Amino acid sequence: MNKQQTGGRTAPLGLRVVGCLLSLALGLPASAQPPMNLLTGEPTVAQLKEDAARYLQMGFHTLAINAYRAALELEDKTKVLPSERDPDVPFNLGLIYARQGNLPEARAAFQRAVEVDPTSFKARYQLALVDLKLGNLVAAKEQLTLLAHAARSNPETYSYIQSLLAPLESVPLPNQQASNPPRPPAAEPEAAKPALEPERDKTTTPRAAASKKQPEEEKPLSALQRLRRRELD
Repeated sequence: MNKQQTGGRTAPLGLRVVGCLLSLALGLPASAQPPMNLLTGEPTVAQLKEDAARYLQMGFHTLAINAYRAALELEDKTKVLPSERDPDVPFNLGLIYARQGNLPEARAAFQRAVEVDPTSFKARYQLALVDLKLGNLVAAKEQLTLLAHAARSNPETYSYIQSLLAPLESVPLPNQQASNPPRPPAAEPEAAKPALEPERDKTTTPRAAASKKQPEEEKPLSALQRLRRRELD
């Protein structure tokens, strides 16, 4: 009797458990979808981002880098549109690289963050700082100039950005034409030089030379000269 009662009580309890599970499943909203990792076997970008944040809190920077890079690779693999990507993933990755002194990788990460969100002030600021350290003065000035325009309503931030721009005053931007120094006048071509006067022909005959001279008027002969001429004749 006890066994029958116990068995009779066990069946309703199992049914109640199943009923609770079904009620929980039916209580989900119609738009709910199963996690991506259940369908593809891969974690989602959001999960990788959370993993990286936990690794950073524990001081595991290499694991955090791997998680962030896996998130970026997953976005590329699934061909997520740039406007739908998470700008914090490349930005946080760039911060880790910058702290480690890996400036080329930091620049690539910050550049990607700017491409995902062109309005991100912090991403452009970090990109400008890395460009300054790498010696990319033109690229740094471009970013700082944009930040200065964006920070006009904040006097403190605007003043700080201007202090970073001051040493770059002489660096020309690509859309600015550098003043060219005046060039010395070009050498005059041979054809433009006036022809030299030809030298006088030294072989000119006396007759030709005499023809160039105006004939002199004969002076009247005196009486003595006329007598001598007659004697000679």
